[in-house]
Amino acid sequence: MPRKAHRGRIQAQGGGLEASESWSQTEPLSKEKGLSLLKRLRNKLSPEDQALRERPFEEAGRFINQTEGGIDAPVRKSFNNRQRRSIRVDIEVWSGTAFVSIILIITIVLWRLL
Repeated sequence: MPRKAHRGRIQAQGGGLEASESWSQTEPLSKEKGLSLLKRLRNKLSPEDQALRERPFEEAGRFINQTEGGIDAPVRKSFNNRQRRSIRVDIEVWSGTAFVSIILIITIVLWRLL
């Protein structure tokens, strides 16, 4: 069984909250999957917790979208509520690569098959 070399998590923290979505897989995490995990995390939260993190979620989504060629571990990036800095959304890439385009993933898979 192939080792799951690409791992990390996206989490919402602060104000008594700690919720997260993580990944552990053999191929790099795509931008699309990263955005899906971000959306799933947001949907887990109460409307109040979502509102407190509206800007941090937007900034995290922009960070994922603007990543060119993926990002390599280790990375820890926090997106804070500007009025209450402990309220935040974190992106952590523990190992491997995250937020690559689907085209890059297809290229990697095809290269391994050759």
